[in-house]
Amino acid sequence: MWVVFYRSLLIFILIASCAVAYGQPNEFRNKIVAVVNEDVITQTDLDVALASVVAEYKQIYSGNELTMRIEEARQEILNQMIEEKLILQEAKKRKVEVADAEVEERLGEVRSRFSTEDDFDFALNESGLTFDTLRNRYKEQIMMHKLVNYEIRERIVVTPSEVTEYYAKHTDEFKAPESVRLKNIVFRFEEGNTESLVRQKADDACRLIKEGRDFSDVARQYSQGGNAQEGGELGFIGKGQMRKEFDEAVFKLEAGEMSSPIKAQEGYYIFKVEEKRESYIRPLSEVSVDVENLIFQEKAKKRYKEWLDRLKRDAFIQIK
Repeated sequence: MWVVFYRSLLIFILIASCAVAYGQPNEFRNKIVAVVNEDVITQTDLDVALASVVAEYKQIYSGNELTMRIEEARQEILNQMIEEKLILQEAKKRKVEVADAEVEERLGEVRSRFSTEDDFDFALNESGLTFDTLRNRYKEQIMMHKLVNYEIRERIVVTPSEVTEYYAKHTDEFKAPESVRLKNIVFRFEEGNTESLVRQKADDACRLIKEGRDFSDVARQYSQGGNAQEGGELGFIGKGQMRKEFDEAVFKLEAGEMSSPIKAQEGYYIFKVEEKRESYIRPLSEVSVDVENLIFQEKAKKRYKEWLDRLKRDAFIQIK
């Protein structure tokens, strides 16, 4: 839930840093596009942050539409970068402390994405970053994260009465769909097995069950699904949560009934409905944590915006 608050903290990352706009004159790349108190944002900074968006948009749009979309993204990302500068400045002003171990943990997470240390060093070199620069950027991210946590998360309280009131006003939002408790048996298309052979295996399994074999026993013995040893148990699944062809077949069945083999891209599936539940309004006791989280998010978004607005009002910001 905190991604929306921290997205501006993650603009400068190792991978994005590989995307500097090469080929532009140095004086253009070093052009100042924004001043935030004593800090500046250069064209290169903005190009790096915008690069992945531009690459994605070029796959989707063209012509005037592409130009318009890129300009919209440019303005949004520049605003995020300005906010990042303000938060970092505030964190430094308030002397937010970051332990070396916290930075090392974050760096370890980055290293773990590479097969070897040499691969990591190569990517770092290609990005144009030094290890010390990367370390400092992660330290700054942690500083900002801590400050936002303190200013927003730790200052929000959700009372039981607020939870009750919210639930009463939004009861329809907590309507659980019709659901079924399912078991399944899976026969996969594999090399050496023709489709007709796989279908025959599925038909044979259906025949065994119709002759009196327990569905779970047949699943344990013959199913190629990951839940075979659990007797094909899938638990409760709500209407609309499965593939369309499965959903349509399963919700026509009554409790205790079994489907015919259903063909999918990877094989044949047989389903059995163990239990059916009609749609119902989930009681507050069941959704109180969800309601509390929703209220928390609403308060956090509001508080975050108000806090950032205060930082902006007290700052000197000039967009070139």
